Parts: sequence; C-alpha cells; structure tokens
Amino acid sequence: MPTAVNQKAKPLRILYACGPGDVVGQYRDLLAGKPPAFQVGMSFSMQFVDWCTAAGAEAHLISWFTHPDALQVGPHRVENRPKGRVFYSHGLKHHLGEMLYGLKIIAQALRERPDVVIVDSGTTQWIILSLLTLVRMGKRRIPVIAVIHNTLWPMGFPPKRPLDRILRSLDGLFFRHFAAATVAVSPECERQVRKVAGKPHGPIYQCRAQYRHGFLDHVSPPPPHQSRPFRTLFLGRIEENKGVFLILAIAERLEKDLPGHFAWRIVGSGSASDELTRQVKERDLTTVQLEGRIPDEPKALETFNWAHAMIVPTTSEFCEALPMVAAESILAGRPVVVSDVVPAWEVLGHAAIKAKTDSVESFVEAFRKLASDPAYYAQCQRATADAQAQFYDASQGLGTVLGHAISSVL
Repeated sequence: MPTAVNQKAKPLRILYACGPGDVVGQYRDLLAGKPPAFQVGMSFSMQFVDWCTAAGAEAHLISWFTHPDALQVGPHRVENRPKGRVFYSHGLKHHLGEMLYGLKIIAQALRERPDVVIVDSGTTQWIILSLLTLVRMGKRRIPVIAVIHNTLWPMGFPPKRPLDRILRSLDGLFFRHFAAATVAVSPECERQVRKVAGKPHGPIYQCRAQYRHGFLDHVSPPPPHQSRPFRTLFLGRIEENKGVFLILAIAERLEKDLPGHFAWRIVGSGSASDELTRQVKERDLTTVQLEGRIPDEPKALETFNWAHAMIVPTTSEFCEALPMVAAESILAGRPVVVSDVVPAWEVLGHAAIKAKTDSVESFVEAFRKLASDPAYYAQCQRATADAQAQFYDASQGLGTVLGHAISSVL
C-alpha cells in the first residue's frame, strides 16, 4: 500500500534525478507492448513511478542516460538528460562536471517548483543541492531527499587524498544541515552518512532491491558438490574496479595447484571487455569462459544453473554498497564469495563468504574451502534461504521507502 502523504488540492509533484538508467527506453517499450529488456531485478525507477501512481502523485524523472529523450507516461514525465563531456574527464574536471549537472537539476526544480526533490547518488556533489534548500517556495523551502546507492568511500578504505577528504567533509555539511531525509541501500551506507554528518538533519531509511517471484524460483539447485570442476560465476559489469582481472589471477593460481578442479564463467560487458579477452588468451586460461550480457530468461536460467557459487571481487577502488548480483546469488541458492569492501555480507549472513579485498590469496583460500569441505559448502548454501525474504518484501522496496521519506518531510 502507498504511504499516506499530506492531502492537497493539487497532486503531490515530485522531481527525481534518478541516475544513469534509460528510463525513457523502459517506458517506451512498455507503452508499445514490447517485452522489456531482460533484467533479473525490478527497476528502481519503475518501483517509484508505481508508488507515485498509487499515491496519486505526479513525478518527473530525469536520468543521465547518454542519449537524450523524453516521454509522457500518464501524469508522469520521464526524461534522459545526459551529462556533459566534462563529467567523463578525470580529476577536478570530473567533479566540475558533476557540479554543473547538479546546477541543471536545481534550475529545473526552480522552474517546476515541486513539493519535493529526490536525487540519487552519483548525480552531483551533494553540497551543490544545499543551494536548492535555501530557496523558499511560498512559506517553505524545497526539501531534498538523498538516495544512497553507493557508499561515500570504499568500505574499510576511508579517503586519504586531500581532495577526497574535502569532498567528504562537504558531504557531511549537506547531510548535517540540508538533507530532509536519506534513503540508503545498505547498513554501511547509513553508517557512513552518520559518520560524516555527526548528527544528520533528517531521518535515514534503508531499502533493499526487489525481485518478482517467478524467475529465480525456477533456478535449479546447485550441481552436486562432489562434481568437478567446481563452477564459479561472475555476473556484472566488466570493469577493472569490479575485480574481473583478480578472477584471472585466482583461476590461474587454483589451476596450478589443483588442475581441472575449478571452472569460471565471467558474464557481462564493460569498458574492460576487450582487455579481459586479450588476457584470457595471452595467459591461456582455458578454465575461464567469457560471455556477453545475458539476453533473455532461458539464458539467465542456464547461467545460474551452471554454477556452484558466485563471486563479487570488487576492488578497493569502487564504492560498493549492496550489489544486486550478491542478492541474486542467494536468491538462486548459491553461496557468494565477496570482497570485504562489499557490505553484502552483513545483510546476507553466512550465505556470503568474506575474502580480503584485493587479495588473490584470500580468495583462493575461500574457494579451496568451499570446494573441499562438503559440510561447509552445505552450511553456506542452506544459509541462502534465510536471507531471501527481504528481497521479496515490497515494504522494503525503494518506492515504498521513498514514500515513507516523503511523508516524513512533508
């Protein structure tokens, strides 16, 4: 059920800067009756629009997807508004690009005068949004709700460079004085907000990614533990900071020590795809299979069914919050080995096995134990059932939780 909001003569109007997804493409396909592009989880933006429809609110969603486009969906407007070239630069230019995009969101809010503005992490530097909260709309200011999809810094690796420290201090200023409410996707995200803010200005809520019953329910149980090779699946973006090259080092080491005992499947696409392919060939890693993005449900089922376990080896260079693939692993009944920079382990319990971030040796030991100890593997596999309910509970989904946040600020 939608959260109750203050009743007004006019519908509640919400401006939501919602991240990099192609929101227009999603809804254009939906309105045309085309099957949506395959994805395992439920779209965060669609969860929120569904909530707005149920609550009688009008939403304007703006993503920074790379191709500009716009579409009216009933009372809602969805728009792709790309960031400029400066954003894709490095160093100070990148941060300047973020700030400029934030100013565009502020300008849009001043034109529309919505009742509330919601902004996803990665859209701009948080402190820029404090400018919006200083603008009065009648007798009140426009409240800003922050949605934290990534940690402020990699867990366990606090900022050391002067610029990063300055930016985190400015984040603290925003959350301490200006954020009307904050929604975080993991406990670590909430902890970091509290750490930089001291005492946050508004309430903090947590949400979880949501999945529909019906797809992952059809994934088969893992292959028998004794069957060899022991199969591990990586599913996600092919980027260096996601740890894909670490997988090659792990595979190389285990194949040297235990020939034929392990197999690896790396599924996805990204800027490091070509280099990954080159290195697999150059190092003659016949135990590593590379595949592109999963195109449809049958292929997804086959991919999950293949695996004994999954891996999320994110490096210390990425601000991971709670990767959806870790949730998908336990929903598919597979234990997942994660870097301890990935906060999933405190949400997934014993189904998530921690390995030391950036450490080939630590991951090697984790997979040795999973593959060689049937009782330990069975314990981790059984634990997947204990962590599943939160990802099927709509009351913990982004739409419902944002509804609570909106009610709290209005």
